[in-house]
Amino acid sequence: MRRFYSGMTLTSERIAKIISWLVALLVISISYDVFMRYLFNAPTIWSYALSYMMGAALSALGLAYVHSVGGNVRVDIIYNKFSPKVKLIIDLFFTIIFFFPLYGFLAYNFGVNTWNAFVIKRYDINSIWYPVVWPYMTAITLGFALLFVQGIAIFLKDMRTLIKGGKEPW
Repeated sequence: MRRFYSGMTLTSERIAKIISWLVALLVISISYDVFMRYLFNAPTIWSYALSYMMGAALSALGLAYVHSVGGNVRVDIIYNKFSPKVKLIIDLFFTIIFFFPLYGFLAYNFGVNTWNAFVIKRYDINSIWYPVVWPYMTAITLGFALLFVQGIAIFLKDMRTLIKGGKEPW
């Protein structure tokens, strides 16, 4: 179990490092379009589509890392008043009730939509460039799948911590 948790966390960290560099490419792409549009009055046909596709893909791929470091949103004013054991119980309860159903459903549906986009060769009709959408949809699907697996790893770690009486399991 420790290897699974550590491996998943390491995977999330490595993907986050990779996408942090890809954010720089996104900024360069948008900057190039702004430069071309306002200095030469020659906007690109590809920048808008590329920017929202890359932005969505990078955001989705970063979800697992944010979850692994506890960067998710909570009502800390209330949550911080509880003991570590009660916090674990709250986390486990809401993971079962909300996290697993929601992100399992999203990962599955993104996977189905991605597969359909690949099979029918769906194009983005919001751009005159008409790029295929399955590559960025694949990244989004991968991001939500990684988030779901990271959630399983954290859930198992939290269960083990609770069983040990609130002490770190390893």
